[in-house]
Amino acid sequence: MKFFDIFKTNIAPKATRDIAIDLGTANTVVYVKGEGIQVDEPTYVAINKKTEELEHIGEKAKEIIGRTAKHTEIIRPLKNGVISNYEVTERMLEEFLHRIKKDKFQSSRVIICVPSGVTQVERRAVIEVVKDAGAKEVYLIEEPIAAAIGVGIDLFEPKGHLIVDIGGGTTEIAFIVSGGAALSKSIKIAGDHLNEDIMEYVKDAHNLLIGERTAEELKMNTISQDDPDYEYEIRGRELGVGLPKSLKIKASEIDGAIRRHIDAIIDEVRLTIEEIEPEVAADIYETGIFLSGGGAGIRILKERIEEELSLQVTVGDDAIHAVVTGIAEVLTDFKKYKNVIISPMYEY
Repeated sequence: MKFFDIFKTNIAPKATRDIAIDLGTANTVVYVKGEGIQVDEPTYVAINKKTEELEHIGEKAKEIIGRTAKHTEIIRPLKNGVISNYEVTERMLEEFLHRIKKDKFQSSRVIICVPSGVTQVERRAVIEVVKDAGAKEVYLIEEPIAAAIGVGIDLFEPKGHLIVDIGGGTTEIAFIVSGGAALSKSIKIAGDHLNEDIMEYVKDAHNLLIGERTAEELKMNTISQDDPDYEYEIRGRELGVGLPKSLKIKASEIDGAIRRHIDAIIDEVRLTIEEIEPEVAADIYETGIFLSGGGAGIRILKERIEEELSLQVTVGDDAIHAVVTGIAEVLTDFKKYKNVIISPMYEY
């Protein structure tokens, strides 16, 4: 036996940890194969402007929005589903991945999602930022495909399915058939825009200024309510007077506030259906539309789609985690899904 053969037999190879990352505009979710979801945090970072040090990350950073010292800046490093601040994204991922370290993270394989409409440069940026955060192998998967797998659509069935994934920065619309996406579209209308609608409505209708965090809490506590008269209390600053004030907002008011952008999403779905092959359109009449993402629970979205498009709407189980659930499924059978995985050797 040669010396190098002896050397090889005495060193055990490092076990590879398979990791799924849903890097979203609003939330970042990290899943480890065999261990489940290990990180589920808002995509927010608090930076000390004097020292450039990272003060808070995730939920702690989001909690202090509007309540920061002068030297602290709250940064959302992703915009419309893509990285807008490379350095902060890298530092955020390093921190999240540090939390799941049991051994050297360098031995890990990562699959991370990207919106369907991203450019080759944006794809490269995602791969590089995850590698710089410490990953050995990085693969990409388009967000609507991962969401489709996550809600239980059989990717390889020769029948068309339509998935609409509503995130924080983008809404992904895709027709899934015969092992991949026949047509996909990424639109920049999503949860963040609904928050802006709510802030504007409360200001105009109730003369009250509220922050982004309050608007999101109001949205999350009313969008799925069956009772239109359900009330949720909010606090803000009264316009003109300048003093703190609280009031109760009905769920029906929020329905009206977000209606414009909800209808815009439905219009985009209708236009996308008009572009698909007739055979796939015929399948959609039977299979309907699947909703996933944080916006899947919006009651009026489901109602309006069924009313406007005359199609059955199915909200996926644990819809908010559909993307990371789908990537986790890909990790269980890497070879089966090889055609929907974008390799790091992808030619840019």
